[in-house]
Amino acid sequence: MTSRPASDGELDAPTDLSPPPDAGSQAGGPAPGPDPVEAATVPEGHRLVRASGLTGLDVVTLEGNRAVEVKDVVFDKAAGTLTGFTLRKPGLLGGPQKSVLPVSGVQAVGRDAVMIPSHAVLAGPEELVGSGDNIIGDRVITDDGTELGIVVDVIASVHDGVADVIGFEITASANADPDGGLLLVPMPAAHSMSGEAVVVPARVREHLSRDLNGLQASVRMFRTQQDEA
Repeated sequence: MTSRPASDGELDAPTDLSPPPDAGSQAGGPAPGPDPVEAATVPEGHRLVRASGLTGLDVVTLEGNRAVEVKDVVFDKAAGTLTGFTLRKPGLLGGPQKSVLPVSGVQAVGRDAVMIPSHAVLAGPEELVGSGDNIIGDRVITDDGTELGIVVDVIASVHDGVADVIGFEITASANADPDGGLLLVPMPAAHSMSGEAVVVPARVREHLSRDLNGLQASVRMFRTQQDEA
């Protein structure tokens, strides 16, 4: 998966997807302001990340052994998840490795490293066969045919060997934001991806955001509505 360089900010956030008391206040379009990174709290072992921010992180065992780093993030459109990572030797001249790291082998994701129990969780490249779809550059359109923008990054909640895609960062079309720029698009628990497009419910237009808190509130609302449907 090829994506833009990581931003200076980390996307840390709670992974509780229950509806917030003020979820309704998110309606009405993009919320102004930067990601409130420092104010966010994360349960131990959970992390909300941009996929691009994982590239280049050291892969470190719980004993502190470091032998490889993340080369690329592998995405599976059909499953709507991040399935694993290709690897390389550390350093600017580090070459690719034949082994890969399935997401199921990840113990935790920190600011500077991806933690694994031991190198025994690394696997052969066949482990990620069927994945490798590139979501970057795909269009995001609503189910009523409105194009919202182009995917530039994937936002996932990584915890307990699972990488749940909860949203996308897009370069906004005029339909989404007349002023353009980057927006965060929340994803419901089940979403459709086919060809070069990500299809989202039309109501997502009411919950686009430029900040992480807005994304969190929107995801909680979507998934609660799905559970109640």
